[in-house]
Amino acid sequence: MDMRYLRYVLPGERYYEPPKIRAEDSTLCVSTIPEGWRTQSDDHWVYYVKPNSTLPIQGWKIHISSTAKEAQSTLDIVSSFLFKESIPFKHVSNIRELVFKNSKYGDRGSSGKFITVYPLNNKNFEYLMKQLHELLSGKPNGPYILSDKRWFDGNVYFRYGAFGEMYVSEGAAKIPAIKTPTGEYVPDSREAYYVVPHFVKEPDFIQEMTEIQESKMVTPSELNNYEMDSALHFSNGGGVYLAYLKETGEQFVLKEGRPGAGLDGQSKDAVERLNHEASILKRLKGLNHVVQYRDLFQAWEHTFLVEEYISGTPLNTWLAAYYPFSNNEDYSDYSPRLINILKQIIQALEEIHSRGVGMGDLQPANVMVTASDEVKLIDFESASDISDDKHPGLMTPGYTGSIDLNRKQADWFALSRIARQVFVPIGPVYDMAEDVLNKHDEWIIRTFGQEALDIIKGIESKCEELEATPIESVLSAPSQFLKKEDLPQIIENLRKGIVADLRDGQRLLPGDIRQFESPNGLLNVLTGGFGAVMALSRTGQLPPKAEEWVETYSSETYFKDLDYGLFTGKAGIAGVLYETGRIDKAKKIYDSIPEQLDMNDISLMSGLSGIGLGLLSASTLPELDYLLDKALSIADQLELLLEQDVPVRPSDMDAIPIGLLDGWSGVSLFFSALYRVTGDNHWFNLSNRSIAKDMDQCVLEDSGLYQVKDNSRFVPYLYGGSAGIGLAMIVLRQLQETKLWEKELRGIGHLTKSKCFYSPGLFRGLTGLIEFANAIDSELNIMGDTHVEKAIETINLFLLESDGKYYLPGDYNYRISGDVFSGSSGMLLVLNAIKSSRYFSWMPIPEINKLFPVSLKGGESHETSTFSATNGI
Repeated sequence: MDMRYLRYVLPGERYYEPPKIRAEDSTLCVSTIPEGWRTQSDDHWVYYVKPNSTLPIQGWKIHISSTAKEAQSTLDIVSSFLFKESIPFKHVSNIRELVFKNSKYGDRGSSGKFITVYPLNNKNFEYLMKQLHELLSGKPNGPYILSDKRWFDGNVYFRYGAFGEMYVSEGAAKIPAIKTPTGEYVPDSREAYYVVPHFVKEPDFIQEMTEIQESKMVTPSELNNYEMDSALHFSNGGGVYLAYLKETGEQFVLKEGRPGAGLDGQSKDAVERLNHEASILKRLKGLNHVVQYRDLFQAWEHTFLVEEYISGTPLNTWLAAYYPFSNNEDYSDYSPRLINILKQIIQALEEIHSRGVGMGDLQPANVMVTASDEVKLIDFESASDISDDKHPGLMTPGYTGSIDLNRKQADWFALSRIARQVFVPIGPVYDMAEDVLNKHDEWIIRTFGQEALDIIKGIESKCEELEATPIESVLSAPSQFLKKEDLPQIIENLRKGIVADLRDGQRLLPGDIRQFESPNGLLNVLTGGFGAVMALSRTGQLPPKAEEWVETYSSETYFKDLDYGLFTGKAGIAGVLYETGRIDKAKKIYDSIPEQLDMNDISLMSGLSGIGLGLLSASTLPELDYLLDKALSIADQLELLLEQDVPVRPSDMDAIPIGLLDGWSGVSLFFSALYRVTGDNHWFNLSNRSIAKDMDQCVLEDSGLYQVKDNSRFVPYLYGGSAGIGLAMIVLRQLQETKLWEKELRGIGHLTKSKCFYSPGLFRGLTGLIEFANAIDSELNIMGDTHVEKAIETINLFLLESDGKYYLPGDYNYRISGDVFSGSSGMLLVLNAIKSSRYFSWMPIPEINKLFPVSLKGGESHETSTFSATNGI
């Protein structure tokens, strides 16, 4: 999962909200800023610089690590010294941010970095290192900074890197860079290990220090008795390794604990938790369903817990492998296997509770399932006495109940959530609305039968007996089981929910965390206000608050820093402005897009194919036909990138470099549209070549399913999956007037009838599959039991309600979302288009049906004639 989401999950809130500084979070600040110094801050850092000071663009920079307890006193010491020496620096703004970056699932490359110091030159670097080491010599060690080398054994670290913002582009990604002596920009490595650039030599004093330190580390430890085989998992607290005992060849699991790192909610570090886990496992020794303790030792500064190796897979991985997602699969043996596994977990809980211990963090990743379906529980870091009602520090969202549960109550409640998740493997929507489980019950009986529901109800009655209560709901679920004939009601109520929650200020409607994690996420079409405006304007009259918002935030003041992207920037916003009657503003934006763009981002999301498609569509509008030349120029650039086979690298850290939004299928869609407009076969041929590159990443399974194969997972979604590729295939197939790719399209169609999807959103969930279901029903002229009917029924697993208004959970289902990317705006656009059997309604392109006319049910022919941008279409 994407751990960034947890920062935006605040108690009692319905939407993902930015973290709020609480009194106990303690702002970190310097007591006195000398006259003449400038300061500025962002969500994470506070910067200090003396005007007119000159810094190199890169060099050796210093990082100071600290524990949370010592952070303010460390800052007092360091800032006072640096002000005196006129050295610029920055520091983490508050204790909450410091704890989060040092937490178990914080970024390993930035963990430990509390203060960053920018030396003026190499001589100054040496002086500062030695002085800071001396000043902080009495402080306890903070977390080890993995990306750096440590100066002797204190809290001063260093690495070579950029001082300012320099980037190198690769696809849509902007990668921090440094400059070589020849003037070339190369990536500035920020991995979780120390790297010296090939053109840089460590200063002599560093090499001397390294020799001294290495001579101290030759002392053998118990770690030398093991041969590391592979890394099973990494977190900020340390690695988990499969290892062999050299003497016997026996396999064991070694869990590593880094001091000061991997902090939990109680500020315990990984070492403290490993020591605690060892004591718990000793109490549970001999139990059949519990991993067995072997040893605990220290090697260098790290602690290692040695446990028995269990040959099996975590329950969440087992679920991904064996859950019968497709209705084509035979799943007659799934329920019996799962019921057997759940009964063993019940037995396991009863065993550990009989020893007076409660796990505290029971969740699928902590349940190992062997090849013979035997169950063993692992990971007892959060375990405690069974009656302990203190927060365990580490808990997994979706498996936690009320905050005041003791360990026994928490374990049974977690098991009740596991029992539901293995039959309905979606995100924890029930944490927002407990009564949605009534819908899930109906769905479980329909899909798996009464026996499956009975074991769930048995566990839940145990929870009731123990008073193991859920988190208080912030929403409810519609009482009605919704079907395709209820589309008008769903559309009306989704729209009501959006209108009711429109806000003042730049954040018109709350959405995905990318509103804050991505540049201009509050404005753009993907997650921002212009996406919500598009959804509202296409489904009815634009509310006054939205009209006012557009007027305010369509000025140059807010556009000057936007990129040109279709979903991320200006090209898409121009389309929305045109549709809402602001034609002059739209024209000004279209005109501002250069004919030659200095990028190798091919994507529909933020790159050339999306910008080209936006310009091409605009060229079909009155008095904008001249924009066709810009679209053709972009097409020429894309053709060159296709010939060069440029690597595809999305800007989003969580994206897959395949498919409609980030891959070559988006390029294919643009070339297809260009062929329709110009009638030039050259673009038609390039469209075929482009889509073939993505189809090479897909697999047609024996079951008939057609999916993207990305590393070890299959992806069906609009974003990075086969549904998006399928839409581009349908467009190209219509241009050819053939039945090409019949098996592949039907294979994606089968996916839309899958039992469920983890999230309900447009780009990475159910709504995107509804979009494809609508398209495939129309393309294959399917009547009766349509794909779209089944896909719409799946909405019942997710849809939430408040006073007759409907809401949609965002990605991961921890909170609701209103945006196009993951929330209500995206679903509203897709469902509204089903009435006319149209698709691509979620694209910010005016009159898109001119580019992609589709067939209607009832046997009408495809519109396949070509036309130009000047013939009044």
